[in-house]
Amino acid sequence: MIMGKDFVDLRHAKSKDYCAVLKEIKKEGKCPFCPENFRWHPKPILENYQRWFLTEANWPYENARKHFLIICKEHKEDFLTLTPNDFSEVYELVSQAIEDFRIRGGAVTLRFGDTAYTGATVKHLHFHLIVPKKRKVVDFPIG
Repeated sequence: MIMGKDFVDLRHAKSKDYCAVLKEIKKEGKCPFCPENFRWHPKPILENYQRWFLTEANWPYENARKHFLIICKEHKEDFLTLTPNDFSEVYELVSQAIEDFRIRGGAVTLRFGDTAYTGATVKHLHFHLIVPKKRKVVDFPIG
């Protein structure tokens, strides 16, 4: 685990309660998505693979029927550290979610890099699997 750096960016929090949780995380100086610190995420892990796992988002986007996070168990912030095996596991988790939750359409997204460009709140690499409500727009910010 990387110590002594910011793992979250409060500027992009969508709500006051989410911002409060991010402030607590920032104060502790720990990455909230590393397995040993995953206590800030009360939702259960739905699927658990060797290097990645699937869970529901605590703060889903408006108009999302379902919003999942696919999180790497190893702390990674740089896209270039991802391997073909990482993408293979993400594919398997998305495929499993599509089957389990009968997903008829949605999007898979990944932000990476400087949060001033990405709009992310957590720097630890994670994919979003977002299923919108039928005929509704989900605003997924980047930047």
